[in-house]
Amino acid sequence: MNLPVSPKVTVLMPVYNGESYLGEAIESILNQTFTDFEFLIINDGSSDESLKIINSYKDKRIRLISNDKNVGLVNTLNKGIGLSCGQYIARMDCDDISLPERLARQVAYMDSQPEVCVCGTWIRTIGEIYGDVWDYPSDDPTIRCSLLFGSVIAHPSVIIRKGGLDKYQLFYDARYTHAEDYELWVRCSKYMLLANIPEVLVLYRIHKQQIVKRECQGKGKSASRIRSLQIEDLGVFPTPEEIEIHFALSTWRFQPTYNFVEQADLWLIKLQIANINTSRYPEPAFSETLAEKWFAVCNSAVKLGSRIWKKYWISPLSQSKHLHLSQKLKFAVKCYLQ
Repeated sequence: MNLPVSPKVTVLMPVYNGESYLGEAIESILNQTFTDFEFLIINDGSSDESLKIINSYKDKRIRLISNDKNVGLVNTLNKGIGLSCGQYIARMDCDDISLPERLARQVAYMDSQPEVCVCGTWIRTIGEIYGDVWDYPSDDPTIRCSLLFGSVIAHPSVIIRKGGLDKYQLFYDARYTHAEDYELWVRCSKYMLLANIPEVLVLYRIHKQQIVKRECQGKGKSASRIRSLQIEDLGVFPTPEEIEIHFALSTWRFQPTYNFVEQADLWLIKLQIANINTSRYPEPAFSETLAEKWFAVCNSAVKLGSRIWKKYWISPLSQSKHLHLSQKLKFAVKCYLQ
């Protein structure tokens, strides 16, 4: 008796009232050059025409599951993980577009890198903001260090090794609603390697109906909790003022005053010393990540003139970033021409 062969990939797409762009999303998966997949679509109690649109596609790779009522994204994703039959789980959102080579490129990468459990890609925005490329770090050490400041893996672009999730019992945590992916990547980083393919393979749609837009405040609170827990893992228990500095550096919401530059310098050095004591993050990647932040802060404050040039080089953080001659000249010119 021949047993049914499981698909290589489960493409997992939750749908809740996604009629506006759902057809484009479905077709972008059905038109992939890689074909060994099941397309697990979970209709999470939609009240619009989403179910009708899904049923209009007769492709045998589509497996439709309907929740009796709307249970939310986190519960739907966890349900999908449990129902997935593939070796890999590729996430897909019902308003985005996967480029034709997406699955082929990600499967080839995961097959060649068995120690990697989560692999995202670069994305390009469409919709209200068109053409911006979000280029994330590709190597595991830089990714895990960068997670201290925010998510650097695009949720709609990921492919995940299901065996890794099963082995360590990793699921999305409903306590971090709207930042559940960020929290999951942080936990995954404790057990396995993470990666990004440095290539745009997903078109990410920005529009008014997005959950991310509607729930911006909740997402911010969840992300702040995730960052705070990582800081505490370093053995650092920040003051309210330090929390504000870290939030500003993470979200890039600050006024580039000299006072802020000084506070950022002190805070980043404090994190660097904490990591020397705990070895929580890999070196030199951690110091290099902090140095990138430090240069970006100083570069944003060049209107303050020559003292920013001097402040940058006095800080020990500058020792972990190699500036090319052209970068030094550009930085110096901007500082000294104020």
